[in-house]
Amino acid sequence: MALFFSFITAMFVTMLLIPPLMRSAHRLRIVDVPDARKVHTGVVPRIGGIAIVMGAVLPILTWMSVEAEMASLLLGMAIIFAFGIWDDRKDLDYRIKFLGQTLAVLVVVVFGGVVIHSLPMFDEQIPWFISYPITILFLLGITNAINLADGLDGLAGGTTLLSLGAIALLAYLEENVDLLLISVAILGSLLGFLRFNTHPARVFMGDGGSQFLGFSVGVLVLLLTQQDSVPLSAALPVLLLGLPILDTTMVMVQRMMEGRSPFSPDKNHIHHRLLALGFTHYEAVFAIYVAQSALVLTAYSMRYSSDASIMAVYFGFCVAVLAFFRYANISGWRFRGNADASEASVVGSALRWLHAGAEGKITAWASMAASILMACYFIAVAAAATEVSLDLGMLATLMCAVHVLWLMVNRGQSFSWLERACVYILCAMAGYLSSETHGLSLTQTPIEMAFFMVLAAVVGIGFRFSMDRAFKINTLDFLVIFTVITVPNLPGQVLSLNNVGEFLAKLIVLFYAIELILTRIEMHWRLQVLRMTSVAVAGWLGVRGIVG
Repeated sequence: MALFFSFITAMFVTMLLIPPLMRSAHRLRIVDVPDARKVHTGVVPRIGGIAIVMGAVLPILTWMSVEAEMASLLLGMAIIFAFGIWDDRKDLDYRIKFLGQTLAVLVVVVFGGVVIHSLPMFDEQIPWFISYPITILFLLGITNAINLADGLDGLAGGTTLLSLGAIALLAYLEENVDLLLISVAILGSLLGFLRFNTHPARVFMGDGGSQFLGFSVGVLVLLLTQQDSVPLSAALPVLLLGLPILDTTMVMVQRMMEGRSPFSPDKNHIHHRLLALGFTHYEAVFAIYVAQSALVLTAYSMRYSSDASIMAVYFGFCVAVLAFFRYANISGWRFRGNADASEASVVGSALRWLHAGAEGKITAWASMAASILMACYFIAVAAAATEVSLDLGMLATLMCAVHVLWLMVNRGQSFSWLERACVYILCAMAGYLSSETHGLSLTQTPIEMAFFMVLAAVVGIGFRFSMDRAFKINTLDFLVIFTVITVPNLPGQVLSLNNVGEFLAKLIVLFYAIELILTRIEMHWRLQVLRMTSVAVAGWLGVRGIVG
């Protein structure tokens, strides 16, 4: 239950904070002005890191006991976040930035005991006068690697989300509850942020966010793999964080070979190289997501393998990436899609005819059907759930109260991000309640199976024929779909007891149904159906949970 609430709280707080922070960015002078090295053309608020940190830290403080190790981690997060925000406002000299990073790292190493005790392919523990410097260099390197990777919309957040997902899964396998809860909290805040950061981004995380993520994921991966009681390979971090490590190493080596400072700015990162090869913004981010996904899946499958095997696989990956770019530079190869061929096909012609003839009616009908189906599902879950816990009831009551207060202030004229967040949470609650462990009569029955098949078909049709540019495939969708497909099919079915695969599959269908419903805001009655049903069901669940 704590994990569920940590994830939901982090996502909700992040989504709630970003819109007002965006409006305050110019006044606070935390905006990103484009220059020769950047791919965006307009001024963008880079204040998302504040929302990420607040969203992640709140559930950690709420559901975890703050001991020495945890206190040092939180203090280190605070230090690196403070210097990051300072840098976002003042564009600090790199030496001051490095000072802040070093202070944060020293806190977790000296006071928190986060130290590398064993190196890959070395059987003996290394002495402290070697382990401390190596740990400091590792954490500084990862912090800057994630920071430097923040060059395209959704890139740093998405790759870090994949790494954190793998860390959370491995922490679950090793029964490391504290590490699991921290990872889940940061995952929730990242997911809430990425809805605003997917191309074209409306907000950036800034150095405050990227350095926080780099520092956190570096500390977490050491806490996961450097425990004596854990059989995980000490080489596992090179796979979990493989792409940022390769990118930073490749760029710095090239700078030094050219006689420049390794910290001098340029456009030689992997994402810059992909753009230079003709990849679009979406395609470059998507390609990096695919590569990072392959690495984290390899890390999971090789978690108990020998250090030498893991290092050999990672070395092969690095050679393949470098060989690809070398071949492209020598041969003049450029990326070309097959969009022209698909447009000339019979299927493509038929789809264009449907788009032109239906004039958006197909999406409108699908959206109407999704509204009715979602209302029925919410009501059915609330009616059939045999038990609603006190925690769940309190969350539902709070959500209902927030929703009602917002309607009174806004007078129901528009469907705000606050309401969207409330509906997302209600979807998560409904999926959670419909798990087999809570005795819902609909679970794993032909009725529920048929319902989700119909809802998925409706969403798919509406998705395919939508004429609204706001409802298109983006890189965040890849992350969500990748998770839903991968987690239930991992070897050993490690999460089958908790029905996580079933829960995630339901969640993605419900979330995309909400997105479909909100594509046509001029259909006011449909939004009212969703709005009133959400408020009523949240209130109903709240009463059941509190009264008992």
